[in-house]
Amino acid sequence: MKLNHINLYSQDTEADRVMFEQYFGLRTLVVRGIKMAIMEDNDGLVLIVNHFDNKLEGFDYPRQFDILHIGFIQKSRKDVDALYERLSADGWEVQAPRNAHGAWCFYFRAKGGYFIEVTTLTPVRPEEAYRRAPC
Repeated sequence: MKLNHINLYSQDTEADRVMFEQYFGLRTLVVRGIKMAIMEDNDGLVLIVNHFDNKLEGFDYPRQFDILHIGFIQKSRKDVDALYERLSADGWEVQAPRNAHGAWCFYFRAKGGYFIEVTTLTPVRPEEAYRRAPC
C-alpha cells in the first residue's frame, strides 16, 4: 500500500501553494480559486491545501491547528541548514535548527496556519520499534 495524498485545511491556499513550489519542489496540478490547490511531488504523492470553511461544520478538528504538521526529510544537517537560511532570508519566521528526537530539525508556520517540520531522518531506537504481537 502506498500513501496517495494528504489534504490540509489552509487559511491561505495561494501562499501555501507558492511556498510548496518554491521551497519543496512540488508541482501544481490544479488551482480552484482561493478554495483549493492540488500539488504533486516527484514520487506521485498528492498534497491538497483547501479553505473549505463550510466543511469544518460537523468535523471535530482540534481547536489548536498548530498541532497539525507535515514533515520534509532532508539528506543531511547541511541541507536542513541551507533550507533554514533560504526561508529566513525570504522573511519567514523560522525556529533555529536544533537537535530534537534524534534528528536535526526546525519548524515554521505556513501561511495556512499549520506547521512544517524540516528534518534529517529520525533514527528509531530499539526500544521504540514496533513489534507485532505473536499470533
